[in-house]
Amino acid sequence: GKIFDSEPGAVLVPNPDLRPEYAYNAEVNFNKTFGSKLKTDFTAFYTLLDQAMVRRPFQLNGQQEIVYDGELSNVLAIQNAAFAQIHGIQAGLEYQIAHHWSITSRYNLQKGVEELDDESRSPSRHAAPAFGLTRITFQKLKFRADLSSSYSAKRDFEEMPQEEKDKTFIYARDENGNSYSPSWMVFNFQFSYQFLEKITVSGGVENISDRQYRPYSSGIVAPGRNFTLTLKADF
Repeated sequence: GKIFDSEPGAVLVPNPDLRPEYAYNAEVNFNKTFGSKLKTDFTAFYTLLDQAMVRRPFQLNGQQEIVYDGELSNVLAIQNAAFAQIHGIQAGLEYQIAHHWSITSRYNLQKGVEELDDESRSPSRHAAPAFGLTRITFQKLKFRADLSSSYSAKRDFEEMPQEEKDKTFIYARDENGNSYSPSWMVFNFQFSYQFLEKITVSGGVENISDRQYRPYSSGIVAPGRNFTLTLKADF
């Protein structure tokens, strides 16, 4: 079968014994409106993954290591874990600050655990650190402008999933040299204006402070400061 390059010193190979994973979900949602200015919502959820798919050491033709692209590499494959469970909350609000001005905010907090091959438990990679988005909006007639901030909490080495701890090429290092996921916050600005019935111009600045950051468990650094400008015409 096809071999997929996974990470330095490791390769990801197909697993012919891989079975589907099954998710069982439960959630409770509350919504409340206070007068004409404030709307809130709150959701608590729980997910149980049976036969959850995770990446773990594997054997290819009886070997745990193979030479791939000239380098001796560990063999990995997507395999079925015994179980994984995730629970958390999602909260949001919308508030009309003043005429033409409003604020919206959403926050997500989740925790998870999965069973390892030796039947021990580890934090689940499926559960990201707490994250959120807050946006202030000005809208008048055909003009709209948004100033927003997205953010993510820190995840210390002790809270990292077992399979993530050795990925030093993805994560930052703490004062002890251990991998961890730093917190981050970025600011963005967008605007749009419909100056003719069928023509709209929009644009903005993303990552205004030019913050270097990497989303959790991502091998790619997020873009730095960048500018956008779009002209849309409907016919």
